[in-house]
Amino acid sequence: MAKDTDGKGGGVAVSRISRGLLLLFGAGVLLALAFGLNRLAPLLSDDRTKGITLAACLIAVAFTPIAFGILGRIDWFQARRGRVYQRPEFFSVVCGMLLVMGVPAILAGIVIKSDQFDKNRYEFDPNKIPTVLEQGRQYRTAEEMNAAIRAEMDRLALERKNLVDTVKKLDESMLTLLAAAKQAPPAAQAMPSVLERLAAVRRSVGLDGPQQLMDFTAPPAELRTLTASAAPGMSTPVAPAAVAVAAPVATPGALPKPLVDAELAGVPDPQKKIAAMLPLLDLPAGWVVGKSGDKHLETFNAENLFEKIDGRAESFIQYDVKGMAYTYFHPVGDESNEVQLYVFEMANPLKALGKYGSEKPEGVTQVEVGTEGYTSAGSTLFHAGPFYTQIVSTKDDARFTEFAIAIARRVAALQQPAGEIGGAKPSESAFSTPDRLFALLPAKPDRKPPKYVAQDVFGYSFLSDVFMADYDDGGVTWQGFLRPYSSPEAAEKIFQSYLETVKKDGAKIETAEVQGADRFVVSDNIGLIDVLFRRGNIIGGANGSTDRGKAENFVKSMLSQLPPTLPPLESDGAANAKASAPPAEGAEGGESNR
Repeated sequence: MAKDTDGKGGGVAVSRISRGLLLLFGAGVLLALAFGLNRLAPLLSDDRTKGITLAACLIAVAFTPIAFGILGRIDWFQARRGRVYQRPEFFSVVCGMLLVMGVPAILAGIVIKSDQFDKNRYEFDPNKIPTVLEQGRQYRTAEEMNAAIRAEMDRLALERKNLVDTVKKLDESMLTLLAAAKQAPPAAQAMPSVLERLAAVRRSVGLDGPQQLMDFTAPPAELRTLTASAAPGMSTPVAPAAVAVAAPVATPGALPKPLVDAELAGVPDPQKKIAAMLPLLDLPAGWVVGKSGDKHLETFNAENLFEKIDGRAESFIQYDVKGMAYTYFHPVGDESNEVQLYVFEMANPLKALGKYGSEKPEGVTQVEVGTEGYTSAGSTLFHAGPFYTQIVSTKDDARFTEFAIAIARRVAALQQPAGEIGGAKPSESAFSTPDRLFALLPAKPDRKPPKYVAQDVFGYSFLSDVFMADYDDGGVTWQGFLRPYSSPEAAEKIFQSYLETVKKDGAKIETAEVQGADRFVVSDNIGLIDVLFRRGNIIGGANGSTDRGKAENFVKSMLSQLPPTLPPLESDGAANAKASAPPAEGAEGGESNR
């Protein structure tokens, strides 16, 4: 072996190292080419900057071994000017080479990883609150996600309830302020604009009653008896003699019949029926009929309903209101508190039920009046046939509650005679009634009180007028629902709309042949199961279950209890009802029913 000082020994060592480096170089070039051919070409076409960067990294990695080999061949590692040369270990040379190759390799890895950037994982927007579904990675199963969604819905429901309760308390304060304002003309003049602004708040929280139905914008009756000197700058009020013409009554509280007949004679014909339902001739002791202007009753149609309940009329128009009759009562000797009576006539019993259900709050006391009614804060609200009646009290007091219930029973007796529904016997009705459809919803497992939903059922704009109930089977919940249509063709159209909508939402659809069903599908979307069927002109099923087996068994149980067809809803129109019935096929008959 040559001495270290002659320079030859170093050359031998470098030669051996170079052979190893060349082997590593060969392997590196092969790996670089195998990887580069797959990634470099599309990257250069899609993003030129990334492509050039990745190509430079691959070249640097591939040619580092060559550089080490060349440096060894040209005696780069030889000692200079008589210095003692220490032969490098093969391991040291390889480690140095790998360290040099590591820099472009890391850069190449960063470039490649940038193509796999996950926006939902790495991007953060401080102005956006992620939803439960956007946080889905933290939920291991669909059941956990479903539980989180329900918990969020419960939280939002509680927040809404607290907001509604707060608005109700605000109303109580405003009613007290309104009563006090009747004795102060300047305050009374300012109240309408304040209360009109509050109407927008009530509408935003979905609160239409009971206290919000007060006619806040009507001028206080006391202002008519004030003299000009009591309020400088105000116009001269109506003469007291004009106000007192109809004040005397034949019997305590009630109005004389000639006076009632005279006022009814001036009511437009479409509203005469509901105006006649106002109990003006017979009142409980200690109460009198109030007077609005020069009349004891007022009537309105859909076009001018806003004049009485501005800010709330639109919600009644959505349920096809036809007219409204109004009067109010107050205790003898106490004109600061009132009980206001509103009788709304809707297009049909279904619309009356829908409006009643949309306003019914939780935690109220049920009362047997009409088809269904409840009392809350001294007020009583109920529906019967096509009529929705609200008896609104300004005071939460037992005396006011008793009077409201007594008035409600007098009105309900005129709206729903015994054994009849909306003036027609059930056996003679050509349409499905709410009670009949509610009875077709299975009683098990653990059915909650059924309800009617008028619009946008389950978030679908095409689905309306649906009868449903919540079910619970061992912690698995869903909503069972039912809806008859005017014809099988109309039902099939809705069925197809449902399929198209859930497919766009990414749901997995499975069809099945089930006895008793013309169509039967199972939809699975993020772990929530919908089971839908069509049988003749009927559509029904289960919505939002986490257990497919239980949902399918429930729907099959429902099918076994359903008749082949059902009469349509009255909201679908008499013409469509006849067109869907087997005996009726003439188009002229359908037109006459419209």
